[in-house]
Amino acid sequence: MEILIAVAFLAICASAIVEGVWTSNLQATYALRRAKIMSALQDQLEGVRALASAGSLSNYSGTTTPTIASAGTVTITTTVTLESGSLTLWDVTASATWTESTASGTRTDSASLSTVVID
Repeated sequence: MEILIAVAFLAICASAIVEGVWTSNLQATYALRRAKIMSALQDQLEGVRALASAGSLSNYSGTTTPTIASAGTVTITTTVTLESGSLTLWDVTASATWTESTASGTRTDSASLSTVVID
C-alpha cells in the first residue's frame, strides 16, 4: 500500500514538472515570435532613417503585410509626420498587428515602436 501511495505522489510531482516545462515552452515561443515582429518594426524605422539621411523624407503613411516565420502574416503600418513647428524633425511610428493562437481560440496582438528622426 505504501508503494502505491509513493507512486501516486511521484506521478503528481512529475505532472507538475511537465506542466511547468510545457508552459515555459509556450511563453518562450511567444517571446520569439514577438522578438521577430519587433525586429521587423525596427527595420521599418531604419528604412525611414535611411530616407532621412538621403534628404528625401516626406509625410507618409503605408501598410505592409510581411510573412514572418512562426508568426504568420503581420500587418505593419508605418507613419511619418513632420513635427509641428519644425522643419527637420519627423515623428516616425511603426505598428504591427497579428493573430495569436491560444488554447481558448485566437486573439489579436499588437506592438509599436516610435522615434524621431532629423532630415
